[in-house]
Amino acid sequence: MAPRPNPTGERGAMKKRVVRAEEFEVVDEQGNVRLRIGVSNDDMPFFSMLSPDGQVRARFGLGADGSAGLAIGDDNGKVRATLGLSSDGSASLAFGDKNGRIRAKFGLAPEASPTMGMQVKDGELSQVFSLAEQGSPTLGLYDKDGKVRVRLGLAAQGSPVLRLLDPEGDLRAVVGLASDGSPFVQFLDPEKQPTWTMR
Repeated sequence: MAPRPNPTGERGAMKKRVVRAEEFEVVDEQGNVRLRIGVSNDDMPFFSMLSPDGQVRARFGLGADGSAGLAIGDDNGKVRATLGLSSDGSASLAFGDKNGRIRAKFGLAPEASPTMGMQVKDGELSQVFSLAEQGSPTLGLYDKDGKVRVRLGLAAQGSPVLRLLDPEGDLRAVVGLASDGSPFVQFLDPEKQPTWTMR
């Protein structure tokens, strides 16, 4: 008996084929590696894009602690921007200078992170430390030595607070809204004691 013709004209279902390797590279016409997909020494996957001279310009990968991140570098190999999600659930976006030092960072706080706010009680302004909600936004500006000098964020009550720090990382001035919604400015001495307050 002759075989019955296939009305669809297909030869049959295609079989899936899997290519397995520890590392995969894509090269340009000159043989330069421009794309690399692989597994790092700690068995975590990564995806890298390279310039013709071999500099990694962008890399996405996973960390052993469950974090994930994207790093973007310049043509000198310095990381200039990062986007990441930490294992504690906090997300961040950071920008670096030409030396690779972080100069600005925006992030969302992890679950129940500590934060500083200002409250008014019996007509007096005082600092209060409490736990902010998960996802509270924060912004930090850093000097050339990597020290944070400016912090902008929301207190646990949702009030905005701007903090100015000296080169040692000590708080010296605070500007924001207190828990009752009133604006304030406060200066502090090296021992973190208020020296001048305006409300």
